[in-house]
Amino acid sequence: MKKYRLTDDKKQEEDALKYWASKSIKKKIDAMEQIIKNFYEVQGMNLHEQRLQRVLKIVKLSQS
Repeated sequence: MKKYRLTDDKKQEEDALKYWASKSIKKKIDAMEQIIKNFYEVQGMNLHEQRLQRVLKIVKLSQS
């Protein structure tokens, strides 16, 4: 764990960007899933309750 001074916010942001750029897509997705779970717990919400499903459609863009 790195320690930063309160005035080192730019350096902290640069280090965070470098850190996440070095991680695999799987690690990034796992981290986001954990953040979402933590958010639901803090809000007192049930992560597994029935909710409306969103339908996504993937379309191929034409090359122009």
